Amino acid sequence: MDRPELQKREHEILNEQFAHVYRHTDKMFAWLMVLQFVAGVVMAIVLSPRTWQGANSNTHIHVFAALTIGSLLAALPIYLVWRHSGTLFTRTIIGISQVLFSALFIHLSGGRIETHFHVFGSLAFLSLYRDWKVLILPTVVVAIDHLVRALFWPQSVFGILSSAPWRAVEHAGWVIFEDVFLVYGCTRATQEMRAIAHNQARLESMNAVIEREVESRTRELSDRTDALQSEIIERKILQDQLLQAQKLESIGQLAAGIAHEINTPSQYVSDNTRFVRDQFDEILAVIDRYAEQIDPDAPAMSWQERVTDIRATLERLDYDFLKKEIPLALEQSLEGINRITKIVSAMKDFSHPGSIDFEMADINRAIRSTVVVCSNKWKQYADIEMDLDEQMPAVSCLLAEFNQAVLNLITNSADAIAEKHSESKGLITIKTAFTSENAEITVHDNGGGIPTSIKDKIFDPFFTTKEVGKGTGQGLCISRDIVVTKLGGEMLCESIEGEGTTFTIKLPIDRKSHGVAAA
Repeated sequence: MDRPELQKREHEILNEQFAHVYRHTDKMFAWLMVLQFVAGVVMAIVLSPRTWQGANSNTHIHVFAALTIGSLLAALPIYLVWRHSGTLFTRTIIGISQVLFSALFIHLSGGRIETHFHVFGSLAFLSLYRDWKVLILPTVVVAIDHLVRALFWPQSVFGILSSAPWRAVEHAGWVIFEDVFLVYGCTRATQEMRAIAHNQARLESMNAVIEREVESRTRELSDRTDALQSEIIERKILQDQLLQAQKLESIGQLAAGIAHEINTPSQYVSDNTRFVRDQFDEILAVIDRYAEQIDPDAPAMSWQERVTDIRATLERLDYDFLKKEIPLALEQSLEGINRITKIVSAMKDFSHPGSIDFEMADINRAIRSTVVVCSNKWKQYADIEMDLDEQMPAVSCLLAEFNQAVLNLITNSADAIAEKHSESKGLITIKTAFTSENAEITVHDNGGGIPTSIKDKIFDPFFTTKEVGKGTGQGLCISRDIVVTKLGGEMLCESIEGEGTTFTIKLPIDRKSHGVAAA
């Protein structure tokens, strides 16, 4: 707010303050007029109720004067307060009526000097308007009233019979003396009101500046909040993408191992099948020789010739070798096919497309499938023992995410064992159990454990103790995010440096009955 606007606002505030003072003081004088009218009538009745002429008496003229003059003096100010409160004309009429009430009281009291104090009190009351102009006409009226009555009716104003103009001048002087102080007081009060108005205008100006600044900062904060929310959403999206990338990376890393796992049984199935195929011609040759023996068109042969011919064929076929090896080859082929079927089934379970909705799942089966799928991750470094509670009920979860979390824990355990057991295999133990509320899955390894100094950091994103290129530091972080954020469970870690580490996953069995909301 510039200076002209500030001055304009200061003037508006000052006018509002004066208007309030004027209206409030007008109401006070309206009630005072009523009170003075009643007081005047009571005074007339008490001091001079009747006038006597010999034995006859009548109501004193003072009573009529109090009723008529008092009602006139009170009526006009009250009307103006009712209809035109706050105007200069109204307060001027009030001032004149007030000092005329003083003149009436002085007359009714017979000019008693004590009644003259009503004049000084009236002027003091009029100064409540904080407008020195209101004092001018009442002062003039008081001076004229005293002077005229001092000359022509001194008894009504001073209680004496002789003319006393100088006494009227003296009284007027004292009234002016009071006016000096009252005018000074009104001026000071006006200055204070102007200062208050100035300060209020400045305060409003500062408040406006502050409000604009607050609005600006609020908009800025809102923009930053929106940006932060956008960043949080973007990070959430990136985290989901990272989780998917981690899963794809895991599947990619597992692909070679799975291919090897499938290729090995496929190879000996192929070799055994080829062996059986190659030997099948020899077997058919033996069958053909037997068939020729019963062919009526075949050349006639003695029994001894037939036995000799068949025996020669069997010796050329190595019948004893085929009798032993062909069933063995077929058995090995069936084992290979079963192995391939098991791997494919496990891979299918692990690569479950998942759902945005929770479903009741057999977590024991999920764990077995995950162990099979990631066997190339651990079988070189460790053996796995599984102690799965067969009474485990179906658990409400997101199966694909659960598989990923278990895979990360098994991989982490295998890596820990590989670092410690360079020559011998370690052991990974997977257990499941359940309570009335939760399913518990523990993955324990006898690797090197986690140093106390870094135990609080293992779930931090990108934190890893492995060499560059051997880990992203996301496995445990993603597993914990899956378990806690998406599955509504808990993930705990207990580790003894040099002895091993145990990760425990706790999942609510029935999310609805335990009030767990989907992430």
